[in-house]
Amino acid sequence: MSAGPEAALEGRSDAGSVAGRADDRPPHSALGSRIRAIRKAKNLSLTEVSVSAGVSVAMLSRIERGKSTPSLKVLEKLRVALDLTMGDLFPPSASAAQGELCPVVRQCDRISLDFDEIGLTKQRLSPGEKSDLELLLLVIQPGGGSGPEPWSRPGEKAGVVVSGAARIEIGGEAYELETGDSFQFDSSKPHRFEALGDQTVQILWIIKSNPLAKAVDA
Repeated sequence: MSAGPEAALEGRSDAGSVAGRADDRPPHSALGSRIRAIRKAKNLSLTEVSVSAGVSVAMLSRIERGKSTPSLKVLEKLRVALDLTMGDLFPPSASAAQGELCPVVRQCDRISLDFDEIGLTKQRLSPGEKSDLELLLLVIQPGGGSGPEPWSRPGEKAGVVVSGAARIEIGGEAYELETGDSFQFDSSKPHRFEALGDQTVQILWIIKSNPLAKAVDA
């Protein structure tokens, strides 16, 4: 009996993790591998996560194999489908891997997620333990941002522009921010952001999740 399409995609993912050197893998493959490892640890099939997240099996397979970078909107859907915090998508820190919990994150120990296709890097500033409060540093390259599609999640977001200038859209309203400007909003409103000018932007980004609600499809 021939294997079904999902089995074929799973097999392709396995083959992709073995073939080639680690140095040859695209930067976003680490995120895809992390999503795949979490999905398998939860004993969920590609189809189950696909249906729950509203993302096609083919797209999910490409993300897991590092062939495609998910938009922040798609990543949010996968996060909710897998019942994760944003911090769970980052590789574990050395101290967390050893079972140690520390309230301090040294600058040299920060862990990053790179979204090269949209010119965005997220650095995790919070310790690795689960919490409804998450602290990130967003580094946005000139011309970069969260992507063209707004997205939303239950809870609140806040932040301050550490350097550079950015535009943030919240519920259809656009605001231009300069260094030192801050913001706070209901993150269930569709939102997106982008760098302005030719300078790299850094934003201290705070997420307060609502654990009793699910993300809305926006």
